[in-house]
Amino acid sequence: MGSITVKLPGDASVTIPVKPGKLSVGDQATLGIRPEHLRLDRNNPSVNGEVLVVERLGGLTYLYVKIQGGETLVVQTDGDNSSQLRDLVPIHISGELCHLFDLQGEAVLKSRRHQLA
Repeated sequence: MGSITVKLPGDASVTIPVKPGKLSVGDQATLGIRPEHLRLDRNNPSVNGEVLVVERLGGLTYLYVKIQGGETLVVQTDGDNSSQLRDLVPIHISGELCHLFDLQGEAVLKSRRHQLA
């Protein structure tokens, strides 16, 4: 089974289980992950960011978070999440739930598929 480690902003990285051969060391790729697969986790953060928008929708809350490097992540949390504008939040990114896309926008095949991905 293969995997690729992707460098994230700051000193963080995430390892994604993909089939070998599509990407090489140094290639650029796009990392994709769904908002419901990101989670706030003070004990195991992958990246930290500042809350730009809090969108409360009853049972769910969406946080729009600016991380180092200027990218914005959308994190789906529980409806009773207490995050507020300008809060600094720790976000965990699980490589098992991520997807990689090459520069042509084609998906890099997973070496093993997570039941939620």
